[in-house]
Amino acid sequence: MQQRWQVGYLFTRHNGWFVRYYSTKIVDGQPKRVQCCKRLCDGDVPKKTVEQLRYEHMASVNEVTQPQADLTIVDFWDKTYEPFIEENLKPSTVRGYKQVWAAHLKKHFGTVLLKDYRTPHGSVFLTSLSKTYAKHTVQSIRSLASGIFSHAVNLGHIESNPWHDVKVLGKTKEVPATKHYTLEEIENIISALVEHVDCQLIMALAFFLGLRRGEIEGLQWGDIDAGFIHIRRSAWQGHITTPKTKKSVRSIPIIQPVAALLVLWKAKAGDGAYLFDKRMNYYARKIIRPALTKEKLSWKGLHAGRRGLGTVLRTLTGNSNAGRDVLGHTTTQVTENHYEGAMPEEALKGMKLLEAKIAKETK
Repeated sequence: MQQRWQVGYLFTRHNGWFVRYYSTKIVDGQPKRVQCCKRLCDGDVPKKTVEQLRYEHMASVNEVTQPQADLTIVDFWDKTYEPFIEENLKPSTVRGYKQVWAAHLKKHFGTVLLKDYRTPHGSVFLTSLSKTYAKHTVQSIRSLASGIFSHAVNLGHIESNPWHDVKVLGKTKEVPATKHYTLEEIENIISALVEHVDCQLIMALAFFLGLRRGEIEGLQWGDIDAGFIHIRRSAWQGHITTPKTKKSVRSIPIIQPVAALLVLWKAKAGDGAYLFDKRMNYYARKIIRPALTKEKLSWKGLHAGRRGLGTVLRTLTGNSNAGRDVLGHTTTQVTENHYEGAMPEEALKGMKLLEAKIAKETK
């Protein structure tokens, strides 16, 4: 019976740390896969030490059977990689990986063994996709495939990652320009939502402060103080998670268009911890889009607000530093490539310039 490579599931109980895993044992004369549990240490031991103890124990468990060189890629996904990402990655990331796997990679890999897959297989496959799908989609497929083989390398199933040198051979499909709101468009949208101050605030947070959908949904009243909104969490389909990246944990100065709406909404919102008690999809589908359709205004999605802010800040400051810091990007290249049609003071400068521009135009 083939036994997959396991990392083990950590949990606490009775003031102790335990690891749960599976092992093959002889039951009634037949090999049977059964669940096992091992106490590692007391509950007050630092997590880093606990992780090391888990690693050492699971290494001994995994040594019972050698990695199978004749394992198919699909079996490796089902038995090893899918459980691994479910345990270690955010729910939104796991969902995206599963969609890419089901839509593109599972059929491509078919019955091919891990040990038999070669770089040319991947390059020919990606090249065929590049004629139909946008560059970002092709890159997502490549990234997941490479991650699967990299994990197989680290677990000892294969010697090297065949996707390391995979690339598209030729031209890729042109990527359509991303949509963004202009300052005039967002002001018209907020005016159209005059009867829904919660939705006005949502659109203002997306454009004037550049918050992501999940960051808006995860925002609490306690995150607002001294003229700043502090981004500390994100929400996705009811799951509360950490922000997208380390750089996404940030503090953004509140400028006047947002400050006024915060005061109005606070007076109506009640005593709940979160600013909004419904998901962003609800507000967009039930309130915002119908209101914009009625006024013949374009709906480009909440993310178009972030792109609009990046474009405005670039115009006002002459560089991408403010946009990088306000939007929570790791580098200015991301801002330049995707959010423009590490100095915090430049972010503040950009936001103040935007506030002054709005005040001038509304006089």
